[in-house]
Amino acid sequence: MPTAERAAKNESLFREVNERIAELQEDFGKAYGRAHFICECSYLECTTRLELRLDEYAEVRSVRTHFVVAAGHADEENERVVRRTDRYLVVEKEGLAGVLVDDGG
Repeated sequence: MPTAERAAKNESLFREVNERIAELQEDFGKAYGRAHFICECSYLECTTRLELRLDEYAEVRSVRTHFVVAAGHADEENERVVRRTDRYLVVEKEGLAGVLVDDGG
């Protein structure tokens, strides 16, 4: 498991990529369709793709400390699972990880 600072930077990068995916989907008129997003976990080598509706992803993003991750990818030391679905988990960053996310990673 990477350090909290490195994990926050990694997660922020994946979040930026996912925000761009959502923007592109909306630009092409697919605002209510599904898209494949990258798991926003702290594992540096992770490339797991998660299928979410754009409104689902927007809901996750409405809380700055929430991230979408694959089942089994939650970092129990720095986050807690706040929602489970059959396709993904939503985790909330806590402690130093939450502060780093609030500060922009």
